[in-house]
Order: sequence, then C-alpha cells, then structure tokens
Amino acid sequence: MTKSGLLPCLVLSALLARSPAWAAQPAASGAPTPASVAAAIRADGAAQALGALDDADTFDTVTDGIAAADPAWLALVPAMGPGLDADSGAAVSAALALALPQKPRLVLPLLDPATPALDPARVCAHPFMHDEVPDLKGYIRRSRAALRKVRDDGLRVVRDRCLAVMGTAKSVP
Repeated sequence: MTKSGLLPCLVLSALLARSPAWAAQPAASGAPTPASVAAAIRADGAAQALGALDDADTFDTVTDGIAAADPAWLALVPAMGPGLDADSGAAVSAALALALPQKPRLVLPLLDPATPALDPARVCAHPFMHDEVPDLKGYIRRSRAALRKVRDDGLRVVRDRCLAVMGTAKSVP
C-alpha cells in the first residue's frame, strides 16, 4: 500500500470503530451504508461485495456517495479497488471525478495508477458519459481552481498529473 493510500484506510478504520454494531447492516430501506459495504468487503472480498451490490441494484448508492464527496464513502475506495471491473470501475472513476472539485484533498490520495479505475489519467480526464455533467467547461474550470488550491507536498505530484491530464482530455462520447 502506498503512503497516500494509508490515510483513507486509517479514516475508514476510525469510522468503523466509532460505528455502532447495527451500522454494519444495511439501512431498513435496503440501501447499503459505508459500514455495511466495508464489512462485506472484509468478509467476502471486494469483487464479491461489489458484485452483490450490483446484483441488488444498489451500487448507485455507493457511487452517489463518492460523487457527493462524502468522506465515509471516499474512505472505501482503496478497499474497493481490487474488485472494480469494467462497469463498476467506470462508475467509480466518474464518481471520483465528480468529487474532485468538491474535496480534492480527499480525492487525490485515492488516485493510484496501479488500479485502472483509480488512475489519475482516467479520473482526471473527466470520464463522463453523455450528459452527466451538462456544463463540462464549468466543471473543468471548477476542478482546476480546486486543484490549484491544493498545496500539500504529498499531493503535489498527483495534483500536477491531474491538472496536466485535465488540460488535454476529451470527454467520453
């Protein structure tokens, strides 16, 4: 695990340690929670846990939480990495891209070139389908502004890579 991937894992551990036992169960509505997804990943592995979410048509809850830049959902991303396939990986890439202008300091440490869905070359290339972002130019402007505010030495390389990719990227048709 890279140094940058350690912080989200520590945050997840802290969140789970503070969660009551009942929080590991899905909400009454059947929607997954960060704690229930983390528990499923620990128990069954990332691929099986994410597959079960997809089978239950609840994976959107996960990607919606990531896209909203919710720290509890973002903290799950490193654990999800090994289980991301072509479909779930594309959804997580797009969700991370949507979270980027909101909380770049939380998103940048999650980017990892060793995992295709988390590769800055993919996430920062605004991997959106169709009309997910109706104002793409505005999105790019907001993302660039947010990234430029990140001055942390530990995030500088990934921030600069993201800015470079963002400057040359074309949206997905």
